Amino acid sequence: MQVGAVDFDLKGVAAHANNLAKNVQKNLGNSLTALGVDILVGNGKITAPHTVEYGLPGRVDVGGKVTGKNVIIATGSVPFVPPGIPIDGKTVFTSDHALKLEWLPDWIAIIGSGYIGLEFSDVYTALGSD
Repeated sequence: MQVGAVDFDLKGVAAHANNLAKNVQKNLGNSLTALGVDILVGNGKITAPHTVEYGLPGRVDVGGKVTGKNVIIATGSVPFVPPGIPIDGKTVFTSDHALKLEWLPDWIAIIGSGYIGLEFSDVYTALGSD
């Protein structure tokens, strides 16, 4: 028996990761909608008990004031980079860059101990980065 070199399609892995993230978001939205949750997209602010004002910057056709028994404002996430550290997408990059997998570094230092950093540590190690 002989085994050849193992290879992978970096762009295929990146496409799979992006599709997976989109599907998770879509499925979560569908589940909430099926439970009767109204999903309003925009910037929101709780202005009184059970009252939210929301809108999209630069758009007058989206938004308004809504009330509800229960309110969830899902803020999403933004990668944190300490002040003074420039992000160039090659030597210093965020999880947003890492998800695109445009190239595979020989070695990588992942700063942060949250689940996102741990996931990327597993992925990059499995793909061959030190």
